[in-house]
Amino acid sequence: MPLPRGMRPGARSHRLPERGATTVFVAISMVALLGLTAFAFDFGRLYMEREELQLGADAAVVAIATDCAQGECDPWYDPQAEADLYADLNARDGAARIQSVDLDVDAQTVTVVTGSEDVDGSEFVEMVFAGVVGFDRTTVGARAGATWGTPGGLPTIPLIFSKCEWQSFFEDGWVEDGGWLHHADAVLNGEVPPKNGYPWDDRAKTIYFHGSQGESCHDSPSGQDLPGGFGWLETNGISCVAVTEVEDWFAADPGSSPSTGCDPQDIDDLRGQVVLLPYFDEAEGTGDGAAYHVYGYGAVYVTGFYFGGQYRGRSLIDGQRPCSGEDRCIEGYAIGDWVTRTPGKLGGPDLGLTLIQLTE
Repeated sequence: MPLPRGMRPGARSHRLPERGATTVFVAISMVALLGLTAFAFDFGRLYMEREELQLGADAAVVAIATDCAQGECDPWYDPQAEADLYADLNARDGAARIQSVDLDVDAQTVTVVTGSEDVDGSEFVEMVFAGVVGFDRTTVGARAGATWGTPGGLPTIPLIFSKCEWQSFFEDGWVEDGGWLHHADAVLNGEVPPKNGYPWDDRAKTIYFHGSQGESCHDSPSGQDLPGGFGWLETNGISCVAVTEVEDWFAADPGSSPSTGCDPQDIDDLRGQVVLLPYFDEAEGTGDGAAYHVYGYGAVYVTGFYFGGQYRGRSLIDGQRPCSGEDRCIEGYAIGDWVTRTPGKLGGPDLGLTLIQLTE
């Protein structure tokens, strides 16, 4: 008589090993899952910690480079304290460690290395889950470098002044003995100055690109920088930006209206802002064949402009148009000791503008 299937010889002996193998597999899977949790949680925390340290290192080198560019890195300057301040400000818990600061004022370079730090002063990041797989704690760090100097190439508004016009800013009536209206006075907290005027209203300069003012900077009998040229540079036709470099020639955008790619709002936004622009020392050609040779770069705080048509911006100083009729002009102050992080290259003459670049 045959036995029931569940009672056949050997049936039970096949099931016991399967159960044991399943138990081992589940245990291994749980360890692996816990390990993955450790990686997902703890190593995510390490990634965020390093991002904060990198932001702190970047901010520190920019702050130190800015101080040095503005002449504040004297023998009593403490770059370590400056770096520590910005590293802490960029940490969520307000704590970050400065491992090293390498400042070379002569070479105009600075490097900062940051490291993890707990609020209790420990330099380790404690692991929550990773201790199960052998990682109880670790350290994280970041490094940043910066250099500063006069710009040799920049993206700017597509408007160019002559070197002669830059030199004309040095006439009598300047605010400081060195010939600069300092940016801290010209632009308070980056805001448009009050409409009731400045204490130095008469220091504003009006630069003419075309007009009846008989400026000595204009070579053309019609009062232009060159025949058919009104100071506008060629753009990519989409944005109101021209990318130029010192010692190179760049095509003019002929005609009195702003360059292709610039709408009335783009130009109106210039008022009450510090504008970076190139200066030329040579010009050649006429109309579509005209070009300017870039000499260097400076900064101007724009208070008004008049380019005809829709491009008219009344002066922030007195509410009047800085020029009218067939004239084309811009009014403002040349700004010295101005520092910018605008992407560009170093290597031009000193016209009061300093460019800071991250190097690592």
